[in-house]
Amino acid sequence: MSVDESSGRSMPGAMPSDAAGAVEAVAETALARFHYARAGSGPPVLLLPGAGGWRFTFQDLIPVLSRHHTVYALDPPGQGSTEILDRSLCVGTDGVARLIGDFLEAVGVARTAIVGHSWGGGFALRFAELHPDAVTRLALIAPGGLDVEDAWEFRLARLPVVGELVLHRLLRPSVRHMLIKSFAHRDRVPEGRIDDLVRTMRSSRLDDVLRVERSVSWAATERDLHLVRAPVLLLWGDRDRYFPASLTKRFAARLPQAEAHIVSGGGHSLHDDCPEETGGLLIRFLAGTTADSTGPDR
Repeated sequence: MSVDESSGRSMPGAMPSDAAGAVEAVAETALARFHYARAGSGPPVLLLPGAGGWRFTFQDLIPVLSRHHTVYALDPPGQGSTEILDRSLCVGTDGVARLIGDFLEAVGVARTAIVGHSWGGGFALRFAELHPDAVTRLALIAPGGLDVEDAWEFRLARLPVVGELVLHRLLRPSVRHMLIKSFAHRDRVPEGRIDDLVRTMRSSRLDDVLRVERSVSWAATERDLHLVRAPVLLLWGDRDRYFPASLTKRFAARLPQAEAHIVSGGGHSLHDDCPEETGGLLIRFLAGTTADSTGPDR
């Protein structure tokens, strides 16, 4: 195992300069070579982005959370610059959860809070189910983790040949479409991020992207929700076009400890679409305080 941190090294998919104070780093284990950014000091918080997002989708959230926490923003397996080294490893939901644990061990973090967005939220849930003692708090932004039909874009990517065509021939228009769809406020779409995402994808291991995409199933994650012991925050935008906000009720029924908030006017990328409200809710939750819930039936 090795950990290499550098504040001035240029890497594919490197954190944009406005993610103030973030240090680019690599942690290598027998299973994977993890690329991540670290910032701040205090109790640890792990950030897990949604599918196709990578760590720099949290570039505006990192400075907010790093005022009170040591923030680790990870490129999960099959995304960004993280490379799966053990080619025999199954990269389904349990495999990704295993790799999250492998990363945390590599950077010396035994227990942490986790903020997960979309599929990153689903992976955070699975990790919390399998390793309940390792998770102090779980903040989920429009998470995966329920055994429901995925958005048509992701179903398309799972198809043989079609997925390869999208990644190799139609990458930029696909990325642009999916980024715009994740926002309710069209004027808040970070157009410059499209080029960042495309550049990162072209420099990443596209076969790993499809391996993960085609291996993930959320049936076991939903079945085992009762195993989550950490306090849970559920955040959802009422204008989410990937996962409907009505799924909050399904999660809340299985996670009685969850504090749920539906954010008015928010899209799927809630931390970018409604940053002030989302950031405030996250800060309070991670600090161990609560706010009045605007969630369903509360």
